[in-house]
Amino acid sequence: MQTTHVFLVIAFAASAAGSPALAQRAPASGMWAIGGSIGATVPADSGLSNGLEVAGNIENYVTPRVSIRGQLGISSWDVVGRGFTGSVKPLRLDGNIVYNWEHVAWHPYVTGGVGMYRYDASLSGASGADTHAGVDVGGGIEYFVRRRAAFTAEALYHRVDTFSTPLATFRGSFWSLDVGLKAYLKH
Repeated sequence: MQTTHVFLVIAFAASAAGSPALAQRAPASGMWAIGGSIGATVPADSGLSNGLEVAGNIENYVTPRVSIRGQLGISSWDVVGRGFTGSVKPLRLDGNIVYNWEHVAWHPYVTGGVGMYRYDASLSGASGADTHAGVDVGGGIEYFVRRRAAFTAEALYHRVDTFSTPLATFRGSFWSLDVGLKAYLKH
């Protein structure tokens, strides 16, 4: 978790140095963007610890306010309080619709979509995987530091059914709280 705190401090310092005058007023229709983020996940199941998450995304703007985003994320959770040890590594692929508002350099947004969630478990020498469909909903904010570059902060709730492992069943839902960078590509 200390890595996340250091990243947040660096992101805040860099955003304070950015020039809003260079900020892009809004993404244009047909424009593509790519991004990456790091943060924390908070599982709904008390038998799993909070974990680190890394995610990458690609986005296409249908209009200046509406985009379609694909996001791939991976996390890692340790098993706690269950009488056995091990870890669970959720891998997700989400497809979302994003709606953003423009406030000069600040662009708040809401998002929601569907995805596939694969839970790879390694528990006390036994391993297995379980895959489920799920939905996610949330929002965030982009802060433009250059015409085609922004810092991002996002909170998503992922609603997923319980998943089975060789030794136990766990609740699959979780929160992801990420910060990152996003680059807008010319179209």
